[in-house]
Amino acid sequence: MNRAAAIDGQERVVMKSGRAMRYAPNIGLNSLDTPLFLESVGSIDPIEQIAFIDDHGFAGIEDNFLKLRAPADQARIGAELARRGLEMGCFVNNVESWNLGRWSSRDPDEQTALQGELELSIETAKRANAKLMTTLIGRNDRESPAFQQAALIDNLKRVAPLAERAGVIICLEAVNARDYPMLLLSDVADAYAVALAVGSPAVRILLDIFHVQARGGDVIDTLTRCWDMVAAVQVADNPGRAEMGSGELNWVNVLRHIRSLGYTGLIELEHEVAMPGIAGEHLMLERLEAIDRAI
Repeated sequence: MNRAAAIDGQERVVMKSGRAMRYAPNIGLNSLDTPLFLESVGSIDPIEQIAFIDDHGFAGIEDNFLKLRAPADQARIGAELARRGLEMGCFVNNVESWNLGRWSSRDPDEQTALQGELELSIETAKRANAKLMTTLIGRNDRESPAFQQAALIDNLKRVAPLAERAGVIICLEAVNARDYPMLLLSDVADAYAVALAVGSPAVRILLDIFHVQARGGDVIDTLTRCWDMVAAVQVADNPGRAEMGSGELNWVNVLRHIRSLGYTGLIELEHEVAMPGIAGEHLMLERLEAIDRAI
């Protein structure tokens, strides 16, 4: 890192890439076939995606569907990231059961299943040099949300020692109910309360700014109030879940605030591209650079 001129009285820390923040594109947002730079790379091969990402000065990647890749491919990704000095961001722990009420259930069979999922995720994390595991919490419409949240806390307490020993973090994600009505945690405050109640360093929250805005906004206050439990940050603009600068959010202010909180982790680009084709991907990069320069 090096330092540049002060902005608004604060010295601007600049990464080796020349950027103020450490951005990490996705290499599979909605499926293994939807990497962020599909058109520019012309391939869904993760190693080719990583090469493009590195060549364009990014700090790492996120890969929602890492767990669905063959173990050999997981290891290839981990080795390639290590070779290039890049970091692996989040991957989804319960990728095949994310909409089921498993984590919010007291059923012994479901508890056995969620622990088995976690054990497989830990093996995936080892292969890919990963640490952060997005965990979505499905709900049961026939059960009180409060009782489900209590069950979630108990289930997390039960498996947290397993995650602690493995050096991974279960990242609870609150997602907006408009788009995901089948999930239990729709408010970051609820995810925060759960993580706080569990009391384990292996249980934290993933703060996706798109979902905060889609639920009603107040992004900066939300960041401040829950910051002690935040392990990862993802970004996408609203409406549309496309790149920063394509929607209504003031990303310069948001990212400045995140930086002021002392965050040095990845800013994961958990979004699609607003305009299709290579031109759209180029526009996305231009928007990112313009926002970052203004931080």
